[in-house]
Amino acid sequence: MALIENSLSEENREVRDQATAFVSDVVKPRAEEIESSNEFPRDVMEAAAEYDLLGILLPEEYGGLNADFVSYCLAIEQIARASGAVAESIQGHTFAALPVARFGTEAQCEQYLAPMIVGEQIGSMLLTEPGAGSSPTELETRAEHRDGEYIVSGEKSFGTNAGVADVHLIVARIDPAPEDSHGVSVLLVPSAADVDGFEYERRDFMGMRGHVTGDSVINDVVVDDDALLGEVGQGFRIAMGTIDMARTGLAAIGTGIAQAAFDRAVDYAGRREQGGQAVGSYQAVQVLVAEMDAKLDGARHLTFDSAASIAAGEGDTRRSSKAKFVSSHTAEFITRNAMQIHGGKGYQKDLPLERYYRDAKILSIIGGTSEIQKTTVAREALGL
Repeated sequence: MALIENSLSEENREVRDQATAFVSDVVKPRAEEIESSNEFPRDVMEAAAEYDLLGILLPEEYGGLNADFVSYCLAIEQIARASGAVAESIQGHTFAALPVARFGTEAQCEQYLAPMIVGEQIGSMLLTEPGAGSSPTELETRAEHRDGEYIVSGEKSFGTNAGVADVHLIVARIDPAPEDSHGVSVLLVPSAADVDGFEYERRDFMGMRGHVTGDSVINDVVVDDDALLGEVGQGFRIAMGTIDMARTGLAAIGTGIAQAAFDRAVDYAGRREQGGQAVGSYQAVQVLVAEMDAKLDGARHLTFDSAASIAAGEGDTRRSSKAKFVSSHTAEFITRNAMQIHGGKGYQKDLPLERYYRDAKILSIIGGTSEIQKTTVAREALGL
C-alpha cells in the first residue's frame, strides 16, 4: 500500500529488512518441522535475537533497538507470513519484556531484560485465570509477604510461552493494596523447573503448533522481595499498559498469515488450468480474489493506522480493537477461500494452506475475542 510504504522511515525499513532476512534464513526452513513436531522452537527464538528481533521495542542500554511500534508490526507481519507460531512466540516474549523495561529496577533489568533481548531467557505474562478470564478485578492468585519473601499461590490459564519461559510475570493479589488500585501486583517468577511448587501442563491446540501455552498451578512458590515488579498495587497498570500494542501486534500477525495465503491463491489461480483455461479466468474465482485483496488492504490499513498512532503516543483502544477484529476476520476469510481456490489440494497437508487456516482461527479469540472488540468499538463510537 502506497500510503503505508511512503510513510516508512529508514529505521522502519531496516527492521523490516532484518525480519525478512530472518524469515528467509531461519523461519521458512523450519516452519513445517515446527508444525509437525509441535515443539517450542527455542533455537528459532535464539536466532531471532541474533537478528535483533527480540528487542525491537526495548532500550538500547540493555541491547535493544529502541525502535518504534511501526517497526515492530512490520517485523511481526513478515514473520507471520512464514509461521504464525513463531510470530506469536515472539509476541508473547516481547510483551513480557516490555513491562520489565518500563517498571523494572536496574537490577531487575540486568537480571532479566538484558538476557531476554539476547535470547538467553524467554518471557511469559501469566494474567488469565480459569474463573476470572483476564479481568484483574476478579483474579484469585495471591501473594503473601512474609519475612522478606513473597509466597505465591493460584492457578493461571494460557499465557504465551508459559512453562517453557525462564521468567514469568505473574499477576497476583498482595494485601494490603492501595485503595486507588485494582488490588493486583506483578511478581517475577523463574522457570517452573527452577522453583518448588510451580506445576505446568501444556495444552494441545488445533493451530499455532509450536506455540506453547497451557495451565499453571502455583502452590506456595517462594520468591524474594526483589521479585516485585514496580510497586504493590501497580499490577493493573503493568498488565494492561501494553494492551493496545498487543492487540495491534495480533492484528499484524493476522495480516501476515492472510498475505501468505493470498499470495499462494493468486499464484495458483494464475497457473492451474481447468477446462483448458486458468482457474483465475473464471468469474467466481475472480470475485473471491477481489474480495480477498480488498479485505487484506483494509485490515493492513487499520493495523498500521493503530501502530502509527501508538508510535506517536496517541494510541487508543478504539483503533486497536478495530484493527484486531477486522484483521482476525480477514485472516479467516482469506485462508478459507485460498483453500477453496485450490480445491482438494488446499485441504492436503503437503501445502501450508490448512496450517494458515488453523493458525488464523485463534486470532479471533486470544487478546480479547472479536465480540469483545466489537463491543468496545461500539461503545467508543456511541460515547457510552
